Amino acid sequence: MDKNFPQEKVYLMFDKNSYAAGDNIWFKAFVFDGYSKSNVSTTLFVELYDSSKKLIDKKMLPLYNSEGNGNFQLADNLKENIYYVRAYTIWMTNFSEDFQFMKSFAVYNPNSPEKLIKNDNADWSVSVFPESGTFVAGIDTKIAVRLQSGGTLPKNWNGYIIDKDKPNAHLADFESFDQNVGSFFMTPQKDKQYQVVITDNNGKNQKIDLPQVAESGINLQVKSLADKIEYQIKSNNIADESGYYKIIATIGNRFVYKARIRKNSNDEVFSIPANQLINGILQFTLFDEKENVVAQRLCFIQPQKLNFLKPVVQSISKNLNPKSLNSFDIKSDSNIYDVSVAVYDQSKFNQKENILSAFWLTGDFTDTIEQPVQYFSDNRNTDALDALLISEKWKRFNWKDIISGKFPVIKNQPEKYISYNVRITSNGAPVKNTNINLMFEGDKSGSKLLTVITDNNGDLSLKNMAFYEPQKIYYQLNADNPDAVIIPKVSFVPLKKELPQSDFILVKRNPNDALTSEASLAIENSQFQKKLNEKVTDIEEVKLIAKKQSPTEKLNDELSSPMFQSASETIFDFVNDKSLATGSPDILLWLEGRVAGLQIQRDGADVDVLMRNKKVDIYLDEVKTELEILRGFNISNIAMIKVVKDDFFGGFGNSNGAILIYTKNGNTGSGEVMKSMTGLKFFILKGYDKPDFYKNIFYSNDSLKNLIDNRINLYWNPKLPLDQSAKVEFYNNDSAKQNRVIITGFDDEKQLPVFSDSILN
Repeated sequence: MDKNFPQEKVYLMFDKNSYAAGDNIWFKAFVFDGYSKSNVSTTLFVELYDSSKKLIDKKMLPLYNSEGNGNFQLADNLKENIYYVRAYTIWMTNFSEDFQFMKSFAVYNPNSPEKLIKNDNADWSVSVFPESGTFVAGIDTKIAVRLQSGGTLPKNWNGYIIDKDKPNAHLADFESFDQNVGSFFMTPQKDKQYQVVITDNNGKNQKIDLPQVAESGINLQVKSLADKIEYQIKSNNIADESGYYKIIATIGNRFVYKARIRKNSNDEVFSIPANQLINGILQFTLFDEKENVVAQRLCFIQPQKLNFLKPVVQSISKNLNPKSLNSFDIKSDSNIYDVSVAVYDQSKFNQKENILSAFWLTGDFTDTIEQPVQYFSDNRNTDALDALLISEKWKRFNWKDIISGKFPVIKNQPEKYISYNVRITSNGAPVKNTNINLMFEGDKSGSKLLTVITDNNGDLSLKNMAFYEPQKIYYQLNADNPDAVIIPKVSFVPLKKELPQSDFILVKRNPNDALTSEASLAIENSQFQKKLNEKVTDIEEVKLIAKKQSPTEKLNDELSSPMFQSASETIFDFVNDKSLATGSPDILLWLEGRVAGLQIQRDGADVDVLMRNKKVDIYLDEVKTELEILRGFNISNIAMIKVVKDDFFGGFGNSNGAILIYTKNGNTGSGEVMKSMTGLKFFILKGYDKPDFYKNIFYSNDSLKNLIDNRINLYWNPKLPLDQSAKVEFYNNDSAKQNRVIITGFDDEKQLPVFSDSILN
């Protein structure tokens, strides 16, 4: 199952909790396969819907190292309402839509005729779940109680248990752990009907029946301890105790434990060493001798000790005065290519979800879990997480289907990056098994035309391409009235299911209605950004990061063609940074010492260049070359070196990355080649949606300091490289007394989340 049907899950980290019309929604995406990064998909589809399920915008993003980032620009006249972001890969569309990423947002607009208010008085429902799904007379059983609502759940609630025939006698009382769940123990008696009565902090109450008490049966009881997972099989009135049960434990779709247990083993405690497992959800399934499922139980492995990496923040310079400069460094780590960094005004930000809660919990369940981040915080309640998992069911697969040999039907195979079929016709008929000459606009290498052959259908395939700007491709063949029909191999898949309920409702806006605190804050942030943008147009010297191209970015645009540009590239600029040309005169030695993760393997006269233990290609002025050419190459002749860690358009999907070397006298372009293409037909391929650049503000001009700055987000960078120590600089707003720093990423070697959520001290 794990190998043939990997289960991808998506987590999107957003820059804010709510927005105003005209804002940008910024996000960073992570794609996992179980409890590691996914190697299945290289493209992510992200969509923006309104509350009536109308598609407003959509983005197709490349996944480099299973990560990507992007943004949605909201219209200024967007109506105040709840909006939804959906994210998925093509592979995920083979399975239930319930496991695709879906998040709702409030978008405020004071000019809208209706306004959003919290649905605090919404009804809630209560459900009860005996441990392992069985409620057997005479067995002391743990019962989880779960609340759910279409609005906001009550913060606190409590309950008690009664015998239906004696409603005034409390058999047990309990308090909720949190908004979602509570639990209690009881030993049921046969022929009794029990009820749970729940009362919330607003005085609302509900009564629900517990399941009918079974006269005979078994109960699977599990305890997840710091060093092991213990389980017992309790039984009562089993007719035949001479046989065996079979118990299987899985993590995701992977088997990790299997045992045969005697039926008469009531007093025995069995255990699985926790040090052989990883943090995550373990599913126990108990089978009888006829392969029937008789009990199931989910638990979390070692909730007492969460195994993730915490990045080191150092060299802190803190100043909480209005619009003051603050900074800190993040220590480098060779196994972490980059991290996402966000800094917030602590008083204005509440994070409900993070990479830990998505990685270990919400990505695997379809029910709504309120404030899931609480189950993996420093002050987490492990009993609450256990009760929550008793109330959940594993829906990634069904044992009955597996035993009967029924597996998912795979209709949509993942393509590596962008792939197109191009059908070439002549006078409307397919041109079959014919050589076609292709030339890409903007190719500066002066290389020969690329020759490809159409197949029996007249199709040619362009695979594994990663590019942003639309690419114009000229084609040449000896045929009358040639035409090209573009057929994308993968594309957006319409949403079938209904959108989830929100904890907001729309009501009519009256002229004198005051804004809620959340709406006021979102609108103030939006107005500040608009005023700042107006000021910037009059102040050339204001330091607004990414407003102006850096010298290195300019050099890259001058030297490299669109085919040889990538979102995963690292640039060494020898023109503007003279210090790079110092040191080793040998280009191979220079590369080995400067590029993280790069290895030069020498075996006598043979030399290979490896990145992430995979061979990479070498290009000299965008012409693929052999390493032999670089022997003795004078580093003083180099203008720029780019290291691309993933596929790129010019590699045509045949590369695990590349070293691109640009000389000072080379890469002059090939005007003659382009002239020869004049008059030829062409087709255009649409690439990925290029994200805008987030503008982190630097107050370097006094006139800007007159603006009222009430920002929630003080800094945002979805891709901060960590191949060397990274410095983060940001300016405070007018009122922040504490700055909250959230760092998110993933360690490729250990396959662990990288996470830190702390106050800058």
